[in-house]
Amino acid sequence: MSVDELPDVLTVEEAARFLRIGRGAAYELARQFRDGDGRDGLPNYRLGRCLRVPKAELLRRFGFVRVE
Repeated sequence: MSVDELPDVLTVEEAARFLRIGRGAAYELARQFRDGDGRDGLPNYRLGRCLRVPKAELLRRFGFVRVE
């Protein structure tokens, strides 16, 4: 999956596939983000019972986009 193919908001599973990590590791990183006030982990937000990962934050967090 290329960066251009990513939707603006991903599921945790889609983010895991993009990062080439396991589903369990992705959910652990998502938990770290929520429990650590956003300092570490996989950026995500709860929408009802669903977790969603914003594409822009994912790319910024993992160095795919430079922040100036």
